[in-house]
Amino acid sequence: MTIFWTIGVCAAVLLGWLLGVRSGRRRVGDVLRTLAADLRAGRRPEAENASADGMKAVREALDDRWATKNEEREKALREALGRIAAFLRVGVREPLAKALGRDAATLREGSAAAVGAIEDLEFFLREPLTPDETHNLLPVVQQATREFTADWEIAVRLRAPDQPVRVHIHRESFLDALYLLLHNAGRFGGGKTIDVTVSDRDGQAVVAVRDYGPGFTPEALERAHDLFYTTTESALGLGIPFARKVVESLGGTMELRNPEGGGAEVAVSLPRD
Repeated sequence: MTIFWTIGVCAAVLLGWLLGVRSGRRRVGDVLRTLAADLRAGRRPEAENASADGMKAVREALDDRWATKNEEREKALREALGRIAAFLRVGVREPLAKALGRDAATLREGSAAAVGAIEDLEFFLREPLTPDETHNLLPVVQQATREFTADWEIAVRLRAPDQPVRVHIHRESFLDALYLLLHNAGRFGGGKTIDVTVSDRDGQAVVAVRDYGPGFTPEALERAHDLFYTTTESALGLGIPFARKVVESLGGTMELRNPEGGGAEVAVSLPRD
């Protein structure tokens, strides 16, 4: 009789334990689902929703990082608005202010500068186009360098292999991206000759744009891909981020570095077709 009683007690304890585990799992599952719903909706998790079964620690960890992320977002927003305001002041307001009350030629010049600044802003808001067909990369690079040299009178030295380097790209989008990288090199290279090298490495088509200025600062190497990061008041800080977005839309990658011998280099890698 004692044996049966003991077995019954053990079974009851085991059953209670299993029911408790299942109930605990349900509570943890409910808490996690609530936390997930809060995060998806952009809400800070409520304390009462994360207090059971050790989930309070999860809520505290999320809360700690949530505050940090909010501060980072607010800082980034302030920087973006400040950069746009500075760009509009230098590119739009100042040219128009100087032109008002002057002769017709000066007014046209100031108006053209203002319109050009607004068009630049619109340009960076465009989404890059998807690849359309296969191109030999060399003629595309040659066109970009010719246009850049004609606009800015900065020499470009181009090195490329004799054989075609074929890639699947959207030609106009890639031209825009490469032109922006050349413009960046011209600005920070102090007008010195820019080296552009086209090569084929391990099945990747690589276009490297190198200037001979002071090179990227440690901060620039870390932040150059960030939207609106720039050290120039009249610039938006969207050139390198836009170029990177185009390159990545084509299945490629972009790397910034300071090569031996000085200067700065941006290397674009695209899959060979």
